Amino acid sequence: MRKTALVTACALVLGGCAHMAAHQASPSAVAAARLKQASIAVKDARAHGALWLASPHLLAAARKADAKGDYGAAIKAANMVILQCQTAEKQAAANAHAKPYYPG
Repeated sequence: MRKTALVTACALVLGGCAHMAAHQASPSAVAAARLKQASIAVKDARAHGALWLASPHLLAAARKADAKGDYGAAIKAANMVILQCQTAEKQAAANAHAKPYYPG
């Protein structure tokens, strides 16, 4: 009885995890998703007035790499754009209520 329960439990656990490795997304799909997230991040940062100058240029480079089929470089550049936009928005929020410093 214990062996049957153990074998059944192991089969359920391994059967549940088996499908996880089978559903790998293609690099082009991952790159397309990251480029979409990066373009949304740029639009949001621009709307908040917190866009860094390098972010749109890096997004263009990511799109160019995606068009050439270099999906690794496109994903890396898109991730950098997302990180830059998040950091720019945090910086703008931190500087929103900054006051000038007058040494005296």
